[in-house]
Amino acid sequence: MYVPLVVQRGMPVQRWRWGMATAIVAVLGVGLVLFLGNDSAPSSTNTTVEGSTTTAAVRPNTTTPSTTAPVTSTTTAEQRQAEVEALLQELWFGWFDAIYRKDPDALWEVVATTRRYDAGLAAMESMTFEGAPSPESISISRLMILLDRPDCLVVDHDVDVTAFRGEGAVGQSVSVLWSDQERGWRFATSWASPDDLWEQDCDLEREVTP
Repeated sequence: MYVPLVVQRGMPVQRWRWGMATAIVAVLGVGLVLFLGNDSAPSSTNTTVEGSTTTAAVRPNTTTPSTTAPVTSTTTAEQRQAEVEALLQELWFGWFDAIYRKDPDALWEVVATTRRYDAGLAAMESMTFEGAPSPESISISRLMILLDRPDCLVVDHDVDVTAFRGEGAVGQSVSVLWSDQERGWRFATSWASPDDLWEQDCDLEREVTP
C-alpha cells in the first residue's frame, strides 16, 4: 500500500482539509516506513500493510486511470516510464539520505508540504538504518503513471530499500508530486491506493515553502 512518509506505529493520521490526507505509513518490524496516504472519510474498503490495517477512501463510480500519453510528441511511453522511474529513485534517495544524515534543510529539496517535512523530521528520531542510502540501493518497480501534468505527476509504484533498511523494507505508494521552477519535482502527498482521492491534490492551493 502506498506509504509517502514516516510515522511510528500507532501514530494517529492527520486530517487534510476537504477530506484529503498527506499519507504517512509505518511498515512494521524492520520494514520500510513509507507513506500511507489517505485520511478522508472512510468507506467499507480496508487495506493492509504488513500487519497494520488502515481504511482507504475510495472514489465512487470511478475507474483507475491508465498511464497518460507522453508529455511531448518525441517522447515514447517507454521513455517517459524510464524518466519517471529515475525521478522517483532520486527523490526517494533524497528523502532517506536527509533522514539518515539528520539534515532538516535537505528535506526541502524533496518535499513540497509542511506535513511531509514534519514527517521527515519525526523519522530522523525513529527510523533505523543498516547502512548509508545510495541511489543504486533503491529499487522502483510496478510503476504506473496515473496523471502526468507539467505541474502535477501522480505515480503508483513499489519501493524497495532493503539494501540499507533491512529485510522487509518494501512498500507501495501512490505519490503525488508537485513541480515548481525553483525546486523542480518534489513529494506533496501520498495515498494507499489508485482508487483514493488523489486527483484533488493536484489542484490544492500550494504552500510557499523554503
